[in-house]
Amino acid sequence: MKNKTNLFLFTSLVVSFMLTGWLFYLSGKRVGDLSVNEQQDGDFQVCNEDRIFQYYNLDTDYNGGKKAIKQEILSRLESLDFNNPGLITARFIVNCNGDTGRFRYKSTDLDLKEIKVNSENIKKIKSAVLLLQHWNSPEENRVFDSYYVLNFKIRNNKILDIF
Repeated sequence: MKNKTNLFLFTSLVVSFMLTGWLFYLSGKRVGDLSVNEQQDGDFQVCNEDRIFQYYNLDTDYNGGKKAIKQEILSRLESLDFNNPGLITARFIVNCNGDTGRFRYKSTDLDLKEIKVNSENIKKIKSAVLLLQHWNSPEENRVFDSYYVLNFKIRNNKILDIF
């Protein structure tokens, strides 16, 4: 009887270690994570590939908030002309040094159906976002990278708002 109890406890311990390891692995990978694409991303480096948090987990933001982002880049994007109203969502990573990279874009119409946008307009939006140099995260969290999202609202064939 004692051998059966010891075997049961040992098996339980092994299973619990396996489950803990599996859950730890899953906690580092989430739906929507931006995987590396060397052609798109160039030499952009994150500080810890296994620990990239969402911006709201670390309070990552731009100095002055979204208002400062609008002031810095909206005027550069006023000349862009679009065919359809909708949203362009820019997702990217702000690394622990405040650098940005791994840009991914998705464009949707007003019904949230994916649409194509002129690639030159996307390049100009990316160039404008790259000019933003005042990213911050709390000092105690400087060793972490985080995702960030900007949405560009398109109405009357122009970018009307950034949020």
